[in-house]
Amino acid sequence: MPEYSLITAANALAESLPRWQRAEPLAIDTEFIRVDTFYPKLGLLQLGDGLGEILVDPVAIPDISCLAPLLGANGPLKIMHACSEDLEVLTPYSDGPVAGVHDTQIALAMLGEGLQLGYQKALAQILHIDIPKDASRSNWLARPLSEQQLNYAALDVRHLPALYEVLRERLQAKDLWAIYEAECAEVCRLSPPADPQQLWREHGNAWRLSRQQSAVLQALMQWRETQAMQRDVPRGHLLKPLSLFEMAVNPPQHSADFRGISELNPRVARKDGDALIELMHAARADESTWPTPVPAPLPREASKLFDTLKRAMQPLAERLGMPIEVLWRKRLAERVIIQAVDVSIACALDQLSGWRVPYVSPIIADVLSRHQPLLDDWSAQRLASMKSR
Repeated sequence: MPEYSLITAANALAESLPRWQRAEPLAIDTEFIRVDTFYPKLGLLQLGDGLGEILVDPVAIPDISCLAPLLGANGPLKIMHACSEDLEVLTPYSDGPVAGVHDTQIALAMLGEGLQLGYQKALAQILHIDIPKDASRSNWLARPLSEQQLNYAALDVRHLPALYEVLRERLQAKDLWAIYEAECAEVCRLSPPADPQQLWREHGNAWRLSRQQSAVLQALMQWRETQAMQRDVPRGHLLKPLSLFEMAVNPPQHSADFRGISELNPRVARKDGDALIELMHAARADESTWPTPVPAPLPREASKLFDTLKRAMQPLAERLGMPIEVLWRKRLAERVIIQAVDVSIACALDQLSGWRVPYVSPIIADVLSRHQPLLDDWSAQRLASMKSR
């Protein structure tokens, strides 16, 4: 007999809601597919409340919005492992942001057990429990789901409460619990959708383009984002990064010109070619709408400043009892230094948020102020690179 319950009817789902609202905590996981779509497609929702594992079939029950009270801040404490994708999948079924989540992967990182440690490895490492991985790449939208798939899915929440309890005790013993809760709350605050008009600045070669070429790239990437969402297809199925760059540098004037664009989907050229030509022509025509170019990347010697900041953070990481990689993430360091170069040290400190602010702000301000001449030099280089285009 299976050790889980499978819910395939809306009335059974609604009847189970009070039980889950009383759970403390409630283990949650999702199985989803995002291969040829823009949006993830939920294939199975797993819930564990200490009384057993419940598998909810969203293919049989397309409307699971009755679960919204579980997902908000007023719902039970929810435990997940590596929750970022789960949050994205579950947010459409919530009345607002999914809140009240504790992530065991974050706990493991803070305790020095490994960054981005997978669930199976975490169970083996912490609880000495081995679970199979054999169904991890299944098609979770196909029906019927096999017994192997359902057992695999149930295991994803069966041991999560026990793992969480061990990690909670260790975090409290190291006086890291308050920081852990604050970090989980930050992770739950999903970044708002990017402004489609600013997406072009994220292209890896945008800094090589003139203002006019930047306007073309801006228009193309805004078109791609809008169409990918409307058609529910991956961005790359429409225009890949290399195609975007080549079209920005040398915009096709005629349908035949698309044949010279690398990695371009022929179907896009046939279906959307005329619209893209018109779009690119309009972007090039009005100089008043051309955006400011993206500055050149920081010089290679900037890596030395990254290292200097990291070394300055090391004593703090040791005092807090957490790995330096958790305290001072590379992506955050990049944002801080770029703001210090392009604007000011004060603006660089504004990149910080949450629990890190009182800990790392004084260190960053001290290190950057001692390197102000270097920051000024890099700023001049970046401004010159923009004016030259």
